[in-house]
Amino acid sequence: MAAERDRQPGRTEVARGIALLALSAAGVAIAAYLSWIAIVGVDSIACGPAGDCHAVQTSEYSKVAGVPVAMLGLAMYIALLAGAVARRQLEASPLARRFAVWTFALALGGTLYSGYLTYVELFVIDAVCAWCVASAVVVTAIFVVALPDVRRVAEPVAAGGRSPASDV
Repeated sequence: MAAERDRQPGRTEVARGIALLALSAAGVAIAAYLSWIAIVGVDSIACGPAGDCHAVQTSEYSKVAGVPVAMLGLAMYIALLAGAVARRQLEASPLARRFAVWTFALALGGTLYSGYLTYVELFVIDAVCAWCVASAVVVTAIFVVALPDVRRVAEPVAAGGRSPASDV
């Protein structure tokens, strides 16, 4: 009975789960828009007065192995959204912890790559894409929201026990 109660998510966990869903959905929307711009090859409809989305989207850094970075971002956000949905469906299951680790890892990778791309925007291309910055903020927020879950998964290992995520 106590084990079942321990597996039930608290208010903070539920709020983080909802935040992950909302942020992932926002990321999908941003990356889908940027992917559409990259595929169709048109100027960004709304980049704002402080940016040059076209310069960023047409730079040599806008593709990796011929694939638009925006499409890679879209794939990442779809995976994050799928993971957030799965976590909500499996809240009381130990499997939810695996999704927590994967969410964290994917968001960490996205945050680091977004940091690199932001550096390229500022210091190499000398142009900033407001949509790209928005995506970087979203993936960083996902990383921050996912961080407590990974810390909680790692606690048994730090105490000398076996982590439920060790089978990941």
